[in-house]
Amino acid sequence: MNSEITNQEEAIQTLELYAVVSSNGRFQYISSNSFELIGYASTDLIGRYIKDFIHNEDLFLIESYFYNEHHLYPCSIRFLMQNGRYIWLETNVDFIRSNIQKEGHDIILKMKALTPHSINNASTVEDQSNEVINEHDEWAILQDLPTPVFISRKGKLLFVNKAFQELLGARSTDQLIGKHTFDFIDESFHSVIKNRESRLHKGERVGIIEETWRRIDGREINVEIMASLTNVNGGQAEIVILNDISSRRNFQKILQKSRERYQRLIDNSIDTIAVIHKDQFVFMNESGIKLFDAECYPDLLGRNIYDYLHPSDHQTMKNALKNIQDGVADVQVTNQSWLISNEKKVFTEMVCIPTTYFGEQAVQVILRDISYRKKTEELMLRSEKLSIAGQLAAGIAHEIRNPLTAIKGFLQIMHPDLEHHRQYLNIIFSELNRIEMILSELLVLAKPQETKFKKTNLITLLNDVAMLLETQGNMKNVAIIQNHDNQSLSINCDENQLKQLFINLFKNAIDAMPKGGKVSVLTKKSNHNVQIIVKDDGEGIPPSVLKRIGEPFLTTKEKGNGLGLMISYKIVENHNGSMSVDSKQGKGSTFTITLPYIQ
Repeated sequence: MNSEITNQEEAIQTLELYAVVSSNGRFQYISSNSFELIGYASTDLIGRYIKDFIHNEDLFLIESYFYNEHHLYPCSIRFLMQNGRYIWLETNVDFIRSNIQKEGHDIILKMKALTPHSINNASTVEDQSNEVINEHDEWAILQDLPTPVFISRKGKLLFVNKAFQELLGARSTDQLIGKHTFDFIDESFHSVIKNRESRLHKGERVGIIEETWRRIDGREINVEIMASLTNVNGGQAEIVILNDISSRRNFQKILQKSRERYQRLIDNSIDTIAVIHKDQFVFMNESGIKLFDAECYPDLLGRNIYDYLHPSDHQTMKNALKNIQDGVADVQVTNQSWLISNEKKVFTEMVCIPTTYFGEQAVQVILRDISYRKKTEELMLRSEKLSIAGQLAAGIAHEIRNPLTAIKGFLQIMHPDLEHHRQYLNIIFSELNRIEMILSELLVLAKPQETKFKKTNLITLLNDVAMLLETQGNMKNVAIIQNHDNQSLSINCDENQLKQLFINLFKNAIDAMPKGGKVSVLTKKSNHNVQIIVKDDGEGIPPSVLKRIGEPFLTTKEKGNGLGLMISYKIVENHNGSMSVDSKQGKGSTFTITLPYIQ
């Protein structure tokens, strides 16, 4: 009967059980011999948590293997069988990683049974193998190992090898032999070590543990400890292998400090840093709380971003977030405005980068308040308008003086009898209308207005600008000639800004021809865009100035302020268009503006 039991134990001990466990601890696969070894069919285990079958005292060991990846050494655990009893399994661990799936990994377990017979007689085997350990030449085997090793009885050091002596910085073994391990181990680990020592002497297996030790010079080191029992001079003793992990711990501390510094940078950044997940704010730093005038974090977290975003920016925001989440772009930069309250509107520049939120795709955004920059640009626009108005004052005064002279003369003639001079009244009204139109254009130009886009006939707008500058052109013997393929070209624009753009270009063209000439204005429709070409026969732009065109305060005019072309470029950019310039000295300059066309 005993021989049958022994044969059965030996048969079980030769079985090797394979399992695949997900990173969260669920069985994904287990080999079909599971029933033979532990009494469960594979279908009984797949989908269940491995921790439900591990002895409570061994759970920490499995977690250590899973999360710290101590897969260089096998570990022994107790596994709950179908019959309610525990079986000792010697377990080797390996990991499956995927280049596609960055988060998590699967764990391969190779398990082999340690029969009760082999466990109960383990000390006997150890006694036989260690009977000669007390001979001096046998200790030399451990002495030259590159891994720190010591032998102790109830914590008292009996033997240390050279690597252990070097690890603790001892000059000789006399500084170590006879000392208790607690003399070198941080006090916070003493109770844990006593518990492990007690379990070890009861025949239980203990796993790997990390401890903090102190060298002879007082410097702290971090080590991994693996312990087992051996027989020394007829009595049980602990044989312990150490692995110095101080470098790893120091690196982890550096990473932790780096994370803390990064977190402080986020918390104290003057820019708003937030995380958007499913169109909701799920993180916001202190600057963001102030930007959106919230009292505390709960006021913003979980709020939909489109509750604050200006309706005209909704589609742009959706496109930016989608491009980041779909991997179309690693970084997206956009401008938008936020309606904080009825009285407050904030303009921001936003940088989007991909991130994750609890394993799901999300977008991290950095919002910079550019409201002050917007106001500065508006002031510059207004300053340029006033500068242009001042330069046009002489031409407007001349234009107004002629009709006023006619009015005075005809009124003197009509004074005796108004009934006989109806034709003069018509002329008076015509001239008065002309005065009203010119002054209206000037007032619209000089008056600061909010940007308002609307459908506008480009040809009508160009005619209005040409008429406004016609007098100044006549004074300098310059003719403005227009050539349009289509008299009805519609664009979506701010009429006031585009008038300023073309006034800048027309006026620059007139100034470039002090001896007279012509300014050609052409429009062409191409696909979904319309091109406006403004060409002059002037002196041209020097190459040194041409390559810096559009920079602020860059001017070749004695009385210029260098803001005209810079503002012109900004206006074109605001209208989702582009502007290019081609110039040759002595042959003139050509400005080409491309704007979106509306059917």
